Amino acid sequence: MLAKSLPKLNFWSNARLSTSCSARTLLVGLAQRRGYAAAQFNNSTASEQAKKTAKTKTSPLWPKIKAFTSFTVSGALVVGASGLAGLVIYLLLQELFSPSGDTRLFNNAVSMVESDPEARELLLCNDSGKSKERLKAYGELLTDDRWTRNRPILSTRRIGKDGREHHYLRFHVESKQKLALVHVEARESDKNYTPDLVSMYMDIPGEKRYYFIKPQVSIAKPKGFLGVNWGPKT
Repeated sequence: MLAKSLPKLNFWSNARLSTSCSARTLLVGLAQRRGYAAAQFNNSTASEQAKKTAKTKTSPLWPKIKAFTSFTVSGALVVGASGLAGLVIYLLLQELFSPSGDTRLFNNAVSMVESDPEARELLLCNDSGKSKERLKAYGELLTDDRWTRNRPILSTRRIGKDGREHHYLRFHVESKQKLALVHVEARESDKNYTPDLVSMYMDIPGEKRYYFIKPQVSIAKPKGFLGVNWGPKT
């Protein structure tokens, strides 16, 4: 009875069993290989990251110092150039547009010479009723340069005995027949930004000195014995 109840195994059933077993074995092997490859990839990635981290940690300080130095030098050059340009612009504007500048003082003095009838007569200007001869005004005759703009104006500034700043200017005035040298002295004003003209005169060879503005001569008050005036107060 037992022998009849057992199933009969044939060739095809054995083949199916062996095929399923081999398929399972292949799948297991593929899974193991994939896991191994993934593990190797993870290990290689981790090792590369560790190497990069180590390189960044152990990078030398020289590149950083070099970059910082170049940045500092470039910034200093930019700041210095900006400061120098600002100083040049300030001096130029002060000289051209400042009321106390030498250029403004020179232009005012030349205008006084051109508008003075006696000065024009001494210079033998060829004036008529409709037109007047235009005068040339320029600085010192340091070179033989024909261009009058290349002749600098002689000007100095110093503090006087009164504690104020005094401007001293000297330039030439030329007509077609005469050449004159003009001296100008101006003093710092208490009321205006423009200096006050203290003295201005013109020297022409062979002519008497001509004063546009005569200097004020200060008369020193005599002192008595031991520096005390014993007489009555006046």
